[in-house]
Amino acid sequence: MSKINEEKIHFTEQQTIIIKEKDYIGRILDIGGGGEGIISQLYGDKVVAIDLSEEELKEAPKNDSLKIIMDVRQLKFLDEQFDIVTSFFTFMYINNEDLNQVFKEIKRVLKPGGKLLIWGLKIPKKREIDKEIFAARLKVEFKNKSIETGYGTIWEDNEQDIDKFIEIARQNEMKVINQKQGKQYFYLEVKI
Repeated sequence: MSKINEEKIHFTEQQTIIIKEKDYIGRILDIGGGGEGIISQLYGDKVVAIDLSEEELKEAPKNDSLKIIMDVRQLKFLDEQFDIVTSFFTFMYINNEDLNQVFKEIKRVLKPGGKLLIWGLKIPKKREIDKEIFAARLKVEFKNKSIETGYGTIWEDNEQDIDKFIEIARQNEMKVINQKQGKQYFYLEVKI
């Protein structure tokens, strides 16, 4: 894979995200769980990590999570299989037109009372003068670890923010129970 010219990338300021491990966690579906596999590193065998990219899943740290190549728009699970669905900076890679379908699939596989946890990047509308790629530099702290990483996407007509996800959640009859805005990122927790 060729290296991307950094002159074409708009980087946000580094954001620090602290994830506190919860004591009781049931079965978790982690959307886009390849790469660093943060959720899998936290919860191991409780996690089913899906990703469209076999390469991303192979890059994820070795642990007891189950890794499956799968498209979140067409989940191959039976209804009501998971207590929690997580998306750690993954929705930025999904076209806005597909988000409603994704939420329907997530709601279908969540058990009654299940939660969707979203960590997302605020992506503003691209202007003519803006660079080709919008990217965030992150420092993620969890389980006495600190990982410096980044996530970036082609900067098209795919602006996203917390309000967009709150609206999609409400359209799918999901209730917002927690939300947090960082400078360039957001965290949203919804419940069915």
